[in-house]
Amino acid sequence: MNTIREQFNEISAKYDQQRPYLIPCFDDFYGAANALLANRPQARTVLDVGAGTGLFSYFLYQQRPELEFTLVDLAPEMLAVARQRFAGLPGFTFQELNFATQPLPGRYDVVVSSLAIHHLPDAEKATLYQRIYDALNPGGLFINADQVLGRTAGFDAFNRQHWVRTVQTSGLPEEAIQRAFERIKLDDFGTLEAQLQMLETAGFPEVDCVYKNLNFVVLAAVKDTITNWN
Repeated sequence: MNTIREQFNEISAKYDQQRPYLIPCFDDFYGAANALLANRPQARTVLDVGAGTGLFSYFLYQQRPELEFTLVDLAPEMLAVARQRFAGLPGFTFQELNFATQPLPGRYDVVVSSLAIHHLPDAEKATLYQRIYDALNPGGLFINADQVLGRTAGFDAFNRQHWVRTVQTSGLPEEAIQRAFERIKLDDFGTLEAQLQMLETAGFPEVDCVYKNLNFVVLAAVKDTITNWN
């Protein structure tokens, strides 16, 4: 994970401004959590795993500013951007933490992650999902906005090629494009089906993919069976 830390430390200052260029479905991808969070009016505490610059927490904060956020990431320069983003606001704590190997701090009503877990091999994804389940309070909600392998080799190739073509014509400077292409070499995508199964194996009785656009997905899992979604 050291190489990942170094690459994201280097990109930290420009990370957020590049997101809309690198995520063609940016608004829908990050906005998919809104309805899920609205279904949890009693939630008070949120853990953002691999929080980076705090972009996902910022989307959630705009909807639910009363929530208490804990942001953890292994890249200190990324967390520094998050600290600056939320400077002066109550309800935010930050911790440098390697979520692949270290225990998650505390218990929470909601755990979220965005574009972070795909850096882990499948065995470590499964271990992390178990730790996330254990870190949630009863009835807790987990949301993972991430990227996955295509279901077949052919669709996976199409998804990747489409993303490359989209980024190349996005207007992002060429140097930034090449850096992005270097960073994706560190990715270790898993399939959607495998990760849904991992979540079920961890103990989540309610699991689904609530958003999908090619290889960009939003997975959701609830710690207890829900009898009323209203």
